[in-house]
Order: sequence, then structure tokens, then C-alpha cells
Amino acid sequence: MKKIAILAAVAAVSAVAVPASAAQLIRISLVDKSTAQIDAEIRAAAQAVCTDRKAVVSDECVTGAIGAANRQLAAIAKARATKTVAPRQDLTVVRVSLKGKSADQIDADIKLAAQTVCKATNGVSSMADYRACVGYAVRSAKAQLQAATVASRQDA
Repeated sequence: MKKIAILAAVAAVSAVAVPASAAQLIRISLVDKSTAQIDAEIRAAAQAVCTDRKAVVSDECVTGAIGAANRQLAAIAKARATKTVAPRQDLTVVRVSLKGKSADQIDADIKLAAQTVCKATNGVSSMADYRACVGYAVRSAKAQLQAATVASRQDA
């Protein structure tokens, strides 16, 4: 298991706290430690970071450093959590705008839409299947375009 560290740094520095230039970076290993052990190490690290040269600990600084460390710990825990992947819905329809386009532009848009649909399809596993899918989708789209063109001429 990789060692994962929490970076404990000063999040807020007040006039009473140690100057920002004196802030330290402390790494805390999370490997084989309980939550109580991690919390204790975060508190000790915050106190070490927030102690000035006169051995005075700023409570405001400690609170800010603990808060920053806990946010980092939460981000690590969230990243470790297993992510559920939403089921992919098959993309079956892509609309291609024809307005103001030449025949070549329409053909290029149809091919791009066919490629998009075929990439989204779960059943396409090989390059040959992908090419066949694109070819079929292009032919289907051109047939639909031709049918729409014929229908619009008949209506006119």
C-alpha cells in the first residue's frame, strides 16, 4: 500500500500567530493507523507548526491548521472511495444541421455523427465492427436525408 500523507500547514495566520514565513510542512503517514491516532498526530503537527520561538502556541493557528489537515484527509478519503460508474446509455440519435451547408459539409457532419454514435455503442468491440457501424450509420443517415429531400419536394 502506498504511503499517503496529509500535509498539515497553517491555513490562517493572525497577528497573534506565527508569521506565514515560519510555517512548516509536516507529513503524516496514514498507513495502518486508526482515526484516533491520525487525529492525535494532526493535533501534534498543528501545535508544532503554530508554536513560535517563545514556545507560545496560538489557538487560532492550531484550529486553522487542524481544519486544513482535516479537509485534506477528507479529500484523500473521498478519492479512495470506490466510484460507481453510471450505466452508459446508448447514443442512437445525433441530429445534423443542414442549414447553410454545402453537400461536402453535410457529408462530413454525417460521418462525424456516425463516428460519435459508433464510439458510444457498447457492441462495437473491434476496428472492423467500428468501421462497419460507421458505414451503416452513414448510409442510414444519407437515406434519411434523401427521403426528407424527396418529401419536401413533393410538399412544395
